[in-house]
Formats: sequence, C-alpha cells, structure tokens
Amino acid sequence: MPDFAYNHAIFWDPLEQTPVVQLKYGILRRQYPLQLVGSARRNRFVYRNDFVELSGSWKEIDDRSCTLSLELTNLHDLSIRITRLTFPAQNGLEKFIQGIPSRDVAFLRNGYQSWSTARSYRPKEKPLRPWLQIVSQFSSNMANLPSNIPGIFSSEMYTVISDRNGRDAFLVGQSAGFKQFFYIDFHLHQKKHQSSFFKLTFDFGRQLIKPGSTVKLDPIIFSRGDITSIQDQYFDHIARGIRYKAPKTPLRGYGTWYYYYEHIHPDQILANLAELKNKQVPLSVFQIDDGYQSQVGDWLDLKPRFKNRMKEMADEISRAGYTPGLWIAPFVANSTSQLAKIHPDYILKNEYGRKITAGYNPTWGGNLYYGLDITNPRYEEYLRKVIRTMVHEWGFRFLKCDFLFGACLRTAVHYRFDISRAEVLRLGMDIIRDEAGPGVIIEGCGMPLVPGIGTVDLMRVGPDTGPFWVKHTGKLIRTGAMMGVRNSIRNTFVRSLMHKRLWQNDPDCLMLRKNRTKLSKYERHSHINAIILSGGPVLISDDVRQFDDNIWNQYRMICEMNAECAKGRTIPIDLMVQETPELVVNTSGYLGVFNMGDRAKTVRLDMALISGILQGSEEQGLFRKDRNPQKSGQARMLLEDVWSGEKLTVSTAGTHTLRKMRPHSSNLFRIRKD
Repeated sequence: MPDFAYNHAIFWDPLEQTPVVQLKYGILRRQYPLQLVGSARRNRFVYRNDFVELSGSWKEIDDRSCTLSLELTNLHDLSIRITRLTFPAQNGLEKFIQGIPSRDVAFLRNGYQSWSTARSYRPKEKPLRPWLQIVSQFSSNMANLPSNIPGIFSSEMYTVISDRNGRDAFLVGQSAGFKQFFYIDFHLHQKKHQSSFFKLTFDFGRQLIKPGSTVKLDPIIFSRGDITSIQDQYFDHIARGIRYKAPKTPLRGYGTWYYYYEHIHPDQILANLAELKNKQVPLSVFQIDDGYQSQVGDWLDLKPRFKNRMKEMADEISRAGYTPGLWIAPFVANSTSQLAKIHPDYILKNEYGRKITAGYNPTWGGNLYYGLDITNPRYEEYLRKVIRTMVHEWGFRFLKCDFLFGACLRTAVHYRFDISRAEVLRLGMDIIRDEAGPGVIIEGCGMPLVPGIGTVDLMRVGPDTGPFWVKHTGKLIRTGAMMGVRNSIRNTFVRSLMHKRLWQNDPDCLMLRKNRTKLSKYERHSHINAIILSGGPVLISDDVRQFDDNIWNQYRMICEMNAECAKGRTIPIDLMVQETPELVVNTSGYLGVFNMGDRAKTVRLDMALISGILQGSEEQGLFRKDRNPQKSGQARMLLEDVWSGEKLTVSTAGTHTLRKMRPHSSNLFRIRKD
C-alpha cells in the first residue's frame, strides 16, 4: 500500500485491476493492459506496455477536492489508433460508503446528450437499456449503454454518490478542455469482502496518435462534501476554465414547433408575429422551427411556400423588435434528401463502408436519417455556405442547432483521424460559430453535453416536451428519454446546477393554450411552475391569436417570477432520493412542491432542511443564518401560494404537512420571513 494513501481527504487506493488501453487495427479492436512502472507516488506514477505510456499525478484543490491529471504517449514506431482508455480506481470511494447502509447508496446518472435520461438510482434499481438499438442511437450513447444490472451504474461527464438519507456526497467529474468523452462506471458490491470501485473511461473514438506524440487527457476532479455544494464547486470550476459569461436575463421567445410542428406556413408565422407586436409582448427571439426546408439536409432548397420569403420574414421579425431565429439540424440528413443521394461521401460510414443510421423521425416523412462527416472538407464548404446564407443573407441572428449527436456517431470512420469523437463535434460547432460571426446566439439541442461547453449559449437539457404528460411507449421500449412534460421536468431539475455556469439551461417551450392539448390543468400548472423555478428561457409555442387577456396576464406573471428566479439558483433538494425531484428551492425565495407520481399523496416538508439550504445561499440576504441559535430555532417562515394567494406560517425548525396533492400536481410558494 503506498504511504500516501491516508494523508489526504481524497484517497487513491490502487486496485488489483490495471489500466487497459484499447487500440484499433483495421476492423479489429484489441485490449492491452498496462503495468505499473516502479512504485506509485501521489505526485507521479507511470504505467506502460509495448505501445503506450500512461503517466499521472494528483493536485490538491483544497482539503476536500483534488484533480488527477493523465498523459498518454505513443511509444511505438508506428502511428496507433486509440479507441478508449479504462482506468480503474477506488479513490477513497470504499471508505466513503463504508458507513452507509448498502440499500441507501444513491448514484446520480448524467446522460450523454440533451435528451438522455438524467436521474438518481438506488442499488436495487436496474438502469434499463432500450429494447431497440435505434432508440439508444438517438437518445443515449452507443459507446456507454446502461448496464441492465442492479448495482452497476454509468454516467457521463460527472456523477455524485451519496447517502440518500443524508447530505454527504462524493463527486467524480471531467474537467476542461473536454477533448474526450468521459464515462464513470460505478460497481457497488454489497458484500463486505468485495471492494466497490469506479471504472473511469476516456473515449477517443478512433483517434490517431503519431509515434512519440503525447495526448493530454482531460483532468478528473474528485470532491467530497454536501450534495449541492460539491456540484456548485464543480460547475464553478468549469465555468472559470471556459470563461463563460451567462446573460444577465433569461431569454424570452416564441417558437413555432409545438403548435404547428412541421406544417408551418409564412402567413401563420407573420400572423403570430403581428399579434405579439400588437400586444407589445417583450420577447428576445422569434424562432421559425422545422418545416421550411424541402428535406432535412437540403437547407437551401425551400418548400414552395417559403421560396424567396426567408429574408422577408427575418426582416419583419427584426422590425417588430425581436431577434430572428431559425432551426437547423446541421449534422444529419434525411435518407431521401438530395444531399444524401448526390453526396453519399458526406454520410458517416463504418469500417465496412455501410452508412450509419442516426435515427428515425416520423415527422420527416417516416424516413431514416444519417449522420454527416463534418471533417470532410467538401461538407464543411457546404455547411459554411448554409450558415452564411441563413445569417448574412436571410438575416437570422439566433440558430437553434438540433440533432447534433449525428456528427460523432459510434463506429464512424471520419475523414480526419487525428481528433477524437468529442473534438469532431466541437470542430463542427466552431465552424458554425466562425461562419455566423459575433453576436449570433447559438443553441445546442440533441447535443452531447461535453462538446457544448464553451461552444453554445443555450443548451436544451431534457427531452422534447409536448402537449401531453408522457408517452407510454417509453415504458415499452424501456427509456426515460421519450418526449413529454414529465421527462422534460425531470431533466430540467436534475441538471439545474449547470444553468448560468456552462450555458443557459433551456427547459424547452411553454404551452399556455387550453385547446389542442392532452395536459390536465394540474399537469399544465406543474409545467409552468417548473419553468418558473428554472430561471431559464421562457419560450411560448402556441397560436397566440387564440390567447385571451387571462392567458396574457398569466404569461406576464410567469415571466416576472421566472426573472426573479433567474437571480437565484435552482436546487433540487431530493435529487438523490427521487427519480424526478419533487422538492425544489430557488434561492431567490421560491419553493416548488411536486407530486410527479400517478397517485394522490400527502407531502411533509422538512422545513429545517429547506431553511438550512436557503441560509447557506444568502443570495438576497433574506435567509442569512442567525447568529443567535436560540432565536434561530424559533424562527418562522411565511409560504405564500403564488397562484391562490393562500398563506401558510411554518416553523423553520420542524416539519409541515400539506394537504393531499393530486397526481402530477404542484404548489409554488413564495418564501418570506414571518
């Protein structure tokens, strides 16, 4: 046992397993273990085999956090193509979970991309893998699928492990510069004679490394502390590295998708624009969604009703005082598109030369669609022309870039070998940013999160919402990434601490209409309350000509409360307890209580926990911790229901029971000191 193992808050206890590098030879993948060279020391350790050398060292951030930095060098006299590096490590995990009953260990999964499932798991829960491969292709990561085995959990970019009955937690996460995809597999052994451990994996795709060349791997952060605090520190650390500055106010907008879907018409678009202008609705962006192009991939070949009208509509939107926005899926193409037929060389293929299907979309004529090779110089020329036309000729200054996962599909052979899968997507976003120019707002959607850090202004953080609670086909095919309000709310809360640090979290559109919807009034209000609490963008997607004064008044209230929440942070208190958090605080002074289940239930509020989190935030000083413990223990809090006006006075030291809540319902309270 190395002598440094017990001198630090975060330990590194090497396991019997050794690092393994996976190399690519033609169509074959071969794994080669690495052996420790000499004795391991905390400030320097080396593993080696005939092909590569892996060196690493630890650096203390503070007394509760540290980073592990790794470098990989090609020792061979020929170039190698690396697919992945697996690095098993306990790193103090066994000592952390020793005092936790095995049934109470909770694991947080952060999914691969915008739509992927993000939630916490308990030891006996099975992380389900979809039955259909094509569902995994467009909703998850084919290179890191769920295990289907209780006790073996995986996450992307970062994870948190905690006692579901306490606040102490352990975090492992990837740091800048986000050049590889990073997976954390957690093997929880409930028998004492076996050790629980992490398996850390860097996914390169099939990156080529020349002889003697060294690749720096993204540093790994290990941290221990309060569930919320360690995530705050983690995302703050990333934000400092990328120097991202979040806009001061959340974006306000209108989008065509959730009312018209792909059946849009310029006259409908301009009619909604005129109504918004007449009502003097203060919006940032007016966005035209899918349906203007003849086919996905043929972006400059417009449907007849849109020909010669794109610039006209962008100009009208600008004259109304809004930023013109346009939807595009730049890295995929419909199988029936002219691009796919005339330029098959743009389509991503595997080692056998077969086209890789990225997914199936019924709104695109029920056709399959393919991923595109952004590293192909000819496709880059086409993409640049498309972006140049949309921004500089038509006049659109907001680009919603969708289905971005199509650029970096697993098994794809890219034109360029010298960059990783993650770097391929980052390159694509850099091209779009470069061609669009300064001042253009770019949103990522259907996007693997890691390459989006530092490249997008907004990020969709959940599956598509919709005018319904959930699609029950999701249960049949075993995925939590199906569209619907429930799954959208879940991801919005689970990923809430990314907001304003990595980008503006987009919780997806708000539907205020009362017709053409399957949402009950309780489900509709839960959606509204979640978007308010998020403090993120508010984009309505309706035929606003049907809105009466009551809906417009409701919209203004939503925006006012959302703007207040934008000044604070959204904290899901029961993040590690529920699949979907049901107790959510915004530190500007709001409390959301949700019943996401299918049965009515009575909810007890732990006011001591809620007030403690608010005291720790001190955003507005309203809940600053009292220096007099006797006085603090007697403090009372006023909860005012923002919709009914009902007021409840509760003690901050005890619990409070709410009246029985209906399924899918919620309460939103404004918190005041009594």
